[in-house]
Amino acid sequence: MDPLLSAVKSAFTFQGQSKTCIDSWTFQLFNLVSSPLFFIGSIVVSCRQFFGEPIRCDPGGASDGIRPEVLDGYCWMYATFKIPIEYKGPCASSEQEMLEGIIYNSYYQWVPIYLFLLSALFYLPRCLWLIMEGGLMKFFGKGTTTRVIEDPEEKRDKLVEFFRANIHNKYNIYYFGFMFCELLNVFVVLLAFWLTDKFLNHRFLAYGFKVYAFYRLPPEEQSIGPFINPMCYTFPRISSCNYYRYGTGGKQESINAICILALNIINDKVFLVIWWWFVFLLGVGVTRIFFRSIQVNSARLRFYLMKIRMSRFFKRNEDMDKIRSYICNCSRGDWFVLYQLSKNLNRPFFMDFLSKLTRMMEMEKKNPNCKGLDEGDGFFDMMLQPNLRAYTSDDKDDKDDDDDEEEEDKD
Repeated sequence: MDPLLSAVKSAFTFQGQSKTCIDSWTFQLFNLVSSPLFFIGSIVVSCRQFFGEPIRCDPGGASDGIRPEVLDGYCWMYATFKIPIEYKGPCASSEQEMLEGIIYNSYYQWVPIYLFLLSALFYLPRCLWLIMEGGLMKFFGKGTTTRVIEDPEEKRDKLVEFFRANIHNKYNIYYFGFMFCELLNVFVVLLAFWLTDKFLNHRFLAYGFKVYAFYRLPPEEQSIGPFINPMCYTFPRISSCNYYRYGTGGKQESINAICILALNIINDKVFLVIWWWFVFLLGVGVTRIFFRSIQVNSARLRFYLMKIRMSRFFKRNEDMDKIRSYICNCSRGDWFVLYQLSKNLNRPFFMDFLSKLTRMMEMEKKNPNCKGLDEGDGFFDMMLQPNLRAYTSDDKDDKDDDDDEEEEDKD
């Protein structure tokens, strides 16, 4: 039990999460929730200590001279979906009549590996966003996220100058890069849906809906008539195996065995959860993309989103009109950086930072000698990222310069 618990714990901590927020809660559903979910599923279906051996086979009267572990190992690889029609057990007989020829159902051997690959696939958009984000929020958050901030005015002024020099009108790609990663999340779900359907021999596309419809039937109707249990159809619990060996006379003989696939009792439920999770993610992802399309074209919506986060501080701020004007007229990239900062920085400090930034931008706009608007960096400039040095290192450099000047005066 301890190895399973430690593996589950590691699944929720392997991403190296920190308190710095660089995305949104919907974005995290696709990677910080989905990846551990699939990873845990991979571990669960691999735990024999809870569910026993994945297959047990019964050769009937031909069991003399057959080693059970050899038969189980052979049938684990070569068991077929179609079992004899005369077999009247559950998940069999009438449910297999529509099948023609030999259909091998050994794909369930790869379920743990497939779930692990799904876990990695859903984490790819976050990896891309981590590269594009470049540690910007972490840089702004150094020493400015706690309740008590040392030298708040000095830090505020340095961050304002950094924003004006390196962020202002240069980070539209930061915003649109995040939107691209959100689109990529939806694409990953669609791709995972298609891959899983291929993996399960085209039995996954409507799997969750069929299971829901089947179990809504009365119990007496489930066991009679043309109704097929989609769980049994997708993950057979009973299979047939033709085991070939050489008999005592030196001739080859065929032994038919009926096998119990105990592991599929877990697999069918794991993939049922996955099906509904995919549907939920698609709904969330499409809704988020629709919302983003409105957000891109509505400066008023962007302002109200910021106002919702900072409502208590906006109400008593003297520069409210200037802040409204700046947020409504700034670039989308500037707004998105500020919105992300509002999630990470100490809120009174962020309000002070935003007020100071707004006043500086207002003065720059009114000053007739100021330079024209920065047209921003290109794509490759953004990907290279400005050098985000901590402002504490600047203080140290200034102190070293002062010490050098004092030594020269003494000489």
